[in-house]
Amino acid sequence: MDDAAGPAPRDLRITHTVHPGAYLLTLSGTADAHTSERLEEDFVYAAAYGPRLLVDLSALVSGGATLLGLLLHARRFNDIELVGPLIPAFQRRLDTAGVTTWFTLHPTLTAALTR
Repeated sequence: MDDAAGPAPRDLRITHTVHPGAYLLTLSGTADAHTSERLEEDFVYAAAYGPRLLVDLSALVSGGATLLGLLLHARRFNDIELVGPLIPAFQRRLDTAGVTTWFTLHPTLTAALTR
């Protein structure tokens, strides 16, 4: 459940925001197999917006293989750009999978929106 400190570790909060030329999907909390159905629906919705999809992972507590799979799948249809900083565990997941260079990583949301 959400509180002033943010989502509990097993919760996932997903926010959709439209910006000029980009659709922003913000993930806060844990994105794993337990949240995959909801997350998949949100990715489908966001991908329908257009070619540039920003995924803000700066408030991610944990990101599993399911999240990586959804990012890779969405990449087939959209230009996916990640907003960080990424948590070390998810950065390692990208590195281990050999897909780090497949995504543009912005250090902040401001940097992503002003590119």
